[in-house]
Amino acid sequence: MYKVKFADIGEGLTEGTVQEVFVKIGDQVKMGDPLFHVETDKMTSDIPAPTDGKIAKILIKQGQEIKVGDVVVEIEDGKTSTSVPVEENASVVGSTPVSNDLIARPTSPNPTSSVATNVIKASPLARKVAATLGVDLKLVTPSGPNGRILTIDVQSFKTQPTNQVGELKTISSSPKSSADYNNPKITVPVINEPLTFINKPMNSIRKATVKAMQKSHSEVAGFTGLRNVDVTELVQLRTQLKDFAESQNVKLTYLAFIIKASALVLKEMPNINCRIDKDTNSIAIAEQINIGMACDTPEGLLVPVIKGADKLSVLQIAVKINELANKARSKKLAVNEMVGATFTITNFGSVGLDYATPIINFPEAAILGLGTITTIPVYINGQLMPRDMMPFSMTADHRIIDGADAGRFMQKVAELLKKPAMLLI
Repeated sequence: MYKVKFADIGEGLTEGTVQEVFVKIGDQVKMGDPLFHVETDKMTSDIPAPTDGKIAKILIKQGQEIKVGDVVVEIEDGKTSTSVPVEENASVVGSTPVSNDLIARPTSPNPTSSVATNVIKASPLARKVAATLGVDLKLVTPSGPNGRILTIDVQSFKTQPTNQVGELKTISSSPKSSADYNNPKITVPVINEPLTFINKPMNSIRKATVKAMQKSHSEVAGFTGLRNVDVTELVQLRTQLKDFAESQNVKLTYLAFIIKASALVLKEMPNINCRIDKDTNSIAIAEQINIGMACDTPEGLLVPVIKGADKLSVLQIAVKINELANKARSKKLAVNEMVGATFTITNFGSVGLDYATPIINFPEAAILGLGTITTIPVYINGQLMPRDMMPFSMTADHRIIDGADAGRFMQKVAELLKKPAMLLI
């Protein structure tokens, strides 16, 4: 007697669910004939008979969960028990041997076989059921793996109304792709090169960035809030003012309006314009409003500071943006132009990002990230209208800034940007 155990079928999984049993007691099977179909979290597979013989006992049924090591089927193979060693610690008592072999997954048919595409794939039980019910397997739509017809497919086909059978015949006779996807005519080279690196020394800006980011991650409990802001009116206002700004030799960007709006809201909400003072175990609220602006330069990220942003006009802020950005790109920033920020704004929309999780510029308590402005349809009072939307991503230090306050900050900035003329007063 040969006891067939369910073994690891190659994915390191320890259990599976029996989807269909292909044999019944008394069936003669040959090595390789499918015994049952099992489904795991990662794959499905037919489990083949490991030996020739007659099915003597079936210990599984459809829907049953089985674990690696479970004896699932017993096959009378005509061999004496002494021909195969008994597994130690097996759950079976006596001299009946237990299969210790890994039950291999069935191998794919030879892709070069010319008859592979003409073979009807069906389980033995499905064939028997089809013969009993008088069902032509050529008309049955398979639902099993690799196009295999299962017993349930045959039974379902038989119970369908006649007109539906006719429809199925029509469908089955429709042209199908003759492509053999298992035998592609395009060769794919095997690429398995060892992993190698080319070391590039860090410049001073990168070293400072590494140090600052590590400090932020170790010191700050950051959380990021996201929302979309309607900047349609801002886009229109900037368009109206752009020529005037040009006449004043000022490059007017959206960032100037957003820095101004943020500065005004920080003035209204000083609990955002703050940091933790470890020495006094207190929250230090900044009396100045200095906005750091992250600048992407060929050498790395720099954050010059627009000081007293709440006291500057939008055009004055625009002048400072251009001045500091040019200095950053030409490495001409003075030390005092890079210190003293109380809040930072980063515009990752300029490089095509909509949302991100910006890292706080320690020891500040919050940073606002700006995404790409996109025109999208929006329902307003029941009417679908095109609106220019800008994604906001704000990271705040959750130790001293609650999520509600971060949300209120973005809401207030959004309200100002919806009515940008307020920023010019």
